[in-house]
Amino acid sequence: MADAAERSIPATPRRRAAAREQGAAPNAALPAFVALAAAAVILLPGWSNTAVPAAGAFMRESFTAARAPRGGDPLPVPWRVLGPTAALVLGAAGAGLCVRILLDGSAWRLSRAAPRWRRVDPLAGLGRILSAATLRAALWNAACLAVIAVAAACATGPIVGLLRADPATLDAGRAVAVLRGTLVPVLAAAAAVTAARWGLARLAFERRLRMTPEEFKEEMKSLEADPRVRLARRSWTAPSRPVADTRSGR
Repeated sequence: MADAAERSIPATPRRRAAAREQGAAPNAALPAFVALAAAAVILLPGWSNTAVPAAGAFMRESFTAARAPRGGDPLPVPWRVLGPTAALVLGAAGAGLCVRILLDGSAWRLSRAAPRWRRVDPLAGLGRILSAATLRAALWNAACLAVIAVAAACATGPIVGLLRADPATLDAGRAVAVLRGTLVPVLAAAAAVTAARWGLARLAFERRLRMTPEEFKEEMKSLEADPRVRLARRSWTAPSRPVADTRSGR
């Protein structure tokens, strides 16, 4: 393998696409999950203001209908509960999908949904598990988890007070506000950790994917041998036909 100092040329788009096909490129699954959770927390107050009272009214109607049947009339569909809930789920999923497309690109194909068995190598997997890189990754993940755990421990005070309160005096709006205030520091810590992890992984990937001058020459030769590239170059450099001169009869 060439020395890292010799890899001074950035990778070509073809090399990046091949690395992504082989699963060597870091994906944005964690940033997308943090964006999904953040969108859910942002939309939580609106959902609670509409769905929680509607859910309470629907439960009361259900109990009343169970005690005094009205001749088998079906209960109305709780659209005031299902609608905000669907909006919350779709909004959070849309935020996560947008972050995933923004960081990973949108070149998704249906063939990627199926597993690529040629990428499955048990010996290579065991080698990666028992490597020093795996140990460093485990220590790094433990440190990240410790940061999130400390943030969660510092933010659980309002939740403990809410649990110790009298259930008869518990307000749904206050409970949602306390829950949101507890989740915001945890999400902030998770976002910081995720950004650091993804940034470092991307930086390591870019350094690992750099090319030596010899590799760059081979890449350019393979691109020139591509018939599509040659056809495109021929169309770019094709001389324009001379316009016929009708006045001279030519």
